[in-house]
Amino acid sequence: MIGHPDNSVFFQQLGICCEKVAAKFGKNDISEWRNIDYCMLSRRLYRETMVNLNPDTLKKVFGKLKRPARYFPQKATRDALARYIGYGDWDDFEILNPITYVTAGQTAPVDKLPDRKSPYKAVPVLLIIILTGLSGYFFYPRPVDMSGLRLVCDVLEGQAHHSVTFKIITEGKGLADSSTFSIDFGDHTEKANISSGRIITHHYDRPGRFFPTLSYKNVILDTAVVYLKTKGWTTIAKLQSDISSPYPIYPKKNGFAGVFSASAAEVAASGIDTNKTFVVDFSNIMPTDISGDNMELNVDVKTSSKRTGVRCSSFDLTIYGETDWHFVDIVKPGCIVWTNYKFSEDKKDGGENDLRAFGHDLTGGANVVLSIRNKKVRLYINRQLVFKTEYKKPIGRIMGVRILFAGIGEFQNFKLNANKTHRF
Repeated sequence: MIGHPDNSVFFQQLGICCEKVAAKFGKNDISEWRNIDYCMLSRRLYRETMVNLNPDTLKKVFGKLKRPARYFPQKATRDALARYIGYGDWDDFEILNPITYVTAGQTAPVDKLPDRKSPYKAVPVLLIIILTGLSGYFFYPRPVDMSGLRLVCDVLEGQAHHSVTFKIITEGKGLADSSTFSIDFGDHTEKANISSGRIITHHYDRPGRFFPTLSYKNVILDTAVVYLKTKGWTTIAKLQSDISSPYPIYPKKNGFAGVFSASAAEVAASGIDTNKTFVVDFSNIMPTDISGDNMELNVDVKTSSKRTGVRCSSFDLTIYGETDWHFVDIVKPGCIVWTNYKFSEDKKDGGENDLRAFGHDLTGGANVVLSIRNKKVRLYINRQLVFKTEYKKPIGRIMGVRILFAGIGEFQNFKLNANKTHRF
């Protein structure tokens, strides 16, 4: 907190933040929220901030879970809420949402000014204006020279489980050391602050093609590329509650007769508690000569049957390109609120859009075809067209493929080819 005389001011600002979060969430009346609303907000917060706030934490922040004393959330929690509504972090939110009314030894919001019978003497309006102006002068960010600014990393290509060092390079005047920027590492982990002259080292724990970005006040200034390849297909498992800790799996029959799977026993042997919600990730990250804008991927998949920790069995497909990526999430019909897709710049979330096209039960097995021709997308399940869209920004050559299942799943007859047929 920035110079607060007592916690009452903090909780007033936290209340303002919660109202803004509710407004963006689309459900202003927080008192009417149900458990599903907190679950949905948790998922949206994660997608936009890459911070995993569980529903119980959100219930405490928003006052759903009653406590003897008002819940005081950690800084990381407040930062995530602030970023969700467009601020750099909680400090930025405090500065830009000041509690400006000052009395003798007290602070109160401007919409709760005491009446004439109050024992406190209000500071004259002119003084409030002067104080607000001075606070803006001292606390608001100074203009920053962005000319010639680049984000660079010491590893452009390598293998999985690699630590990468990032720094800012400037040409010309450069930046003051106190100018703070943030890096999104592109792997669904928490962002980090970085300043000119400072080095940040980040560990990538799985293979893939990642696009870390450098931002200032949520404005992206530069993008780098980290490419961590594999030698054929690799398999890892993760707990949904701890996505930062992967567990390598070495299935005995992986790839035998073209079938890829990992049994519950093999997942458990890797160190995963299979009574909890977990995912199994198959990755083949190698460069190809196939265009991500003219391709056809054909695969037979079978998602997890009903089991402990798996309510919404799903099949996720990621196709990494040189400059961007495609992603599609097919889930059980009753779970479409959790789905989303991305084809280059075209992306939508199931919590805010009607994505029933991606609701399919694949527990009995199904053939899935993703066909893209001249940036026009068609998705087929069992030879039926279920979804189509198009995008404008090309992603270049395919640099790898990732298949992920919630729980136990398998795929076979995987084929990836240049799209020479016309399915449209």
